[in-house]
Amino acid sequence: MAASAMTVCLLGVFAVLSGVAVYEALVRSFAPLPRTGASHEGRAGNDRVRTAGRDALARLLEGASGTLERFAPTARSDADECRSRLARAGVSLQPEVWRCLRVLAAAFGACAASCVAAACGFFPSAAGIAFAAAGLAAGWLGPRVALCAAERNRRRAIEARLPDAMELLGIAVAAGSPLEQCFKEVAASVDGPLSEELSLVDQEVNLLGHGRESALEHLAQRCRSQDVAAFSAQLIQAVSQGSSIAEGLASQAALSREIAQANALERIRKMPTKLDIVLSVCFLPPTVALVVVPTVVSLLRFLNDTMA
Repeated sequence: MAASAMTVCLLGVFAVLSGVAVYEALVRSFAPLPRTGASHEGRAGNDRVRTAGRDALARLLEGASGTLERFAPTARSDADECRSRLARAGVSLQPEVWRCLRVLAAAFGACAASCVAAACGFFPSAAGIAFAAAGLAAGWLGPRVALCAAERNRRRAIEARLPDAMELLGIAVAAGSPLEQCFKEVAASVDGPLSEELSLVDQEVNLLGHGRESALEHLAQRCRSQDVAAFSAQLIQAVSQGSSIAEGLASQAALSREIAQANALERIRKMPTKLDIVLSVCFLPPTVALVVVPTVVSLLRFLNDTMA
């Protein structure tokens, strides 16, 4: 039993170190490096290496996803839904490549769990099969959970920058700029995912020839946010009825800031309760182990001696 526990600990340490090494390798390969003190030739060489690595990885994933698509094609409705979710999360992948990544993650999870079960002596018993099934499920569901978290974080980032964008849009409209040009100006002024969404609105209106109403409706559908939906509906109503766009955007921006402040205060009020739960979970078991258990053991020993 002690040897099995030591083996599990060593495997856990090895897995953590491997994860850190893989993370550092990915960051050094794909993340932009600091440019201070580096020569132009060195920067160009690093950019070429990162570009070559990304291209090689993209070709490998595309080939694997094409092979998987030939044996198990994806339904069109599932592909469209997956494409929309990837777009909402800000992930620039095709649905076929995303499914291939999930399959690879599931296979890796099953193999890792099987290795741990074999090292602990559980394989090929029922416990080893349960380990492999748990690793398979974790590898298949893990990317989906990460995608949901990325989608939620991107939506929150859009909602955080939306009041500033509405104010800038109102100022640009009040200055006399046409609404079609204002989207491009505001997209250049803000940063983050909201800039990408407003750039898409500008492209749909000025390049693809879509109407302003349809472009704003597409914006609300892509973001899946109540604040963005209210902004799109208010802007569509102001354009159709001919009312003041600047005043409406200013009032809506003020309302959005008040709502964000109220939500922040609500989270602050809930923080002590959450901290109490965390402190209870952290301190209650050690307290029981140090205080209650010795008392119970002493009582049982006393009763045993009395009965003897």
